[in-house]
Amino acid sequence: YNEPPDMLIETIRSVQAIDYPRMEIVVIDNNTKDPAVWGPVADYCETQSNVRFVHVDPWPGYKSGALNLALREHTDIEAELIGVIDADYLVDPAYLRSVVGYFVDPDLAFLQTPQDYREYAGDAYLTACYDAYRYFFLTTMPARNRRNSIIFAGTMGLLRRDVLEKVGGWDEWCITEDAEASLRILREGYAGLFVGRSFGRGIMPLSFASLKSQRFRWCFGGMQILRMHWRDLLPWNRDPSNHLGPAQRVDYLLGGLQWLNDLVLLGFSIVLLSVAVGLVLGGRLALRPLLGATAILPIALIASGLLRAVWALRARTGIGLRRAVLAFANWLSLSWTVALACAQGLFRGEGVFLRTPKEGDRANVLTALRAARTETLLASVLWGTGLWLLVTHRSGPIVAALFLWQGVVYACAPYMAWLNQHTELSAQLERRRRSEWMRERVSRAAPAVALGAAIGLLVTSIVAVAIVLGASSSTTRSEQVFSLPHNSGGPVSPIGSLLRPSLAPSAPATPTTAPVSPTASPSPTTSSATSTVSSTISSSSGPTPTAPTPTLPPSAAPPSVQPS
Repeated sequence: YNEPPDMLIETIRSVQAIDYPRMEIVVIDNNTKDPAVWGPVADYCETQSNVRFVHVDPWPGYKSGALNLALREHTDIEAELIGVIDADYLVDPAYLRSVVGYFVDPDLAFLQTPQDYREYAGDAYLTACYDAYRYFFLTTMPARNRRNSIIFAGTMGLLRRDVLEKVGGWDEWCITEDAEASLRILREGYAGLFVGRSFGRGIMPLSFASLKSQRFRWCFGGMQILRMHWRDLLPWNRDPSNHLGPAQRVDYLLGGLQWLNDLVLLGFSIVLLSVAVGLVLGGRLALRPLLGATAILPIALIASGLLRAVWALRARTGIGLRRAVLAFANWLSLSWTVALACAQGLFRGEGVFLRTPKEGDRANVLTALRAARTETLLASVLWGTGLWLLVTHRSGPIVAALFLWQGVVYACAPYMAWLNQHTELSAQLERRRRSEWMRERVSRAAPAVALGAAIGLLVTSIVAVAIVLGASSSTTRSEQVFSLPHNSGGPVSPIGSLLRPSLAPSAPATPTTAPVSPTASPSPTTSSATSTVSSTISSSSGPTPTAPTPTLPPSAAPPSVQPS
């Protein structure tokens, strides 16, 4: 959808260069209005013997609707495997010969290779994005591969056609149709396989606004999957048609719940600000402050993020500390966007897209602040409140540091937007950047996003009020509202030793433990196969653009492939 024609033609040529004997290419473009955009691609495809171009307008269902149309009406009936390639990818000619052999295993239903990217070197912003993207395919996917619980990621992967048709194709209600389809396939008892070698490289979102829109889609789709399939993921679900094992259920359940981390951080910020508002209004709240999980949970989320960036990412990639810190800042810069998507995804069934302000061409601080105006406001309020509490001696330095850190989380957004202002792009990439905002469907998103923001703030405000009211039942007032009470005769907790003690005693909290999830055996590997492949390149209106889908005929026998 609305892909620059020269870039899409370059992708088609790279797919044509794939070394495989029986393959067809279907290029589907849906809902692109301007003939000057899709016309040159259609003209090129008409001159190619193994390429079929399909343009439909209007067409429902975004990317999944386009993929279903290509599968039902435009794919060769002999094709056994369906490959999906995004419209900006350049593909290694050895791709199919290297991976098709795994499908000799009749239980293998889909295979995924890493999503990789190009044209980022030398730019601080794009390098931070690249390092942040790599974490999932370098750490999470290999771990989930051992438990047969990987996801199909929507590009640079293959699916067995008969299995895909058996589960009903791609569901058009979900804006992350790729991951949702892989869950339904695994539920049927089939296997997925992750091959860690990169066979193609695409283009990352080139503007910070487009990055936020992409992450909003991913999170909203994760919430849709969680809402639709949570019953299948519960350990006590004994539905005979549900073949998910314990480890698969845990991985997919946690994969959905992990998006809520940023909603928790937003709620924690609102709790802090609600107490500060009470102080500004002149009241002393009999509040049990930042006790137990109230303080430990946000700190744990912060610590885990630092551990992922400073240790795990560096260990897997070999990058330096500065790059790891920038990748961490890139994660943090999307915190508000993810929290907003969670709030909407938990209450809305229909897929929506994030409205982002169209960025100007002038590289300055004001443009960056405008691109992240909500996050800038949150950071300013948190920093100002923390400084006020510290200057007026209403809190100790640790609580002020919590305000400071929460502000840093949201301040990463204008910082990333400012870095993005200094990105220098080639002429082709500059044309793509200018068209990115068109592919986000902003005109349809404004009412939905406004509603989602209201719902998100309402939910987090209710949580804040519940914490305040639930903790204020004691008639004893603390000397300082942010002080952590403790028993004078017993040991002081780690958090309590950092904060100013109050005069009121408090019973120690009871620790809890979490069960360790079981693991399943790794997926079987195979040595050879004979398949027909169909490749679909989709330039679609869905949440992510698609590229040609290769179709492979059954009579072609690729050489034996040994897993690496």
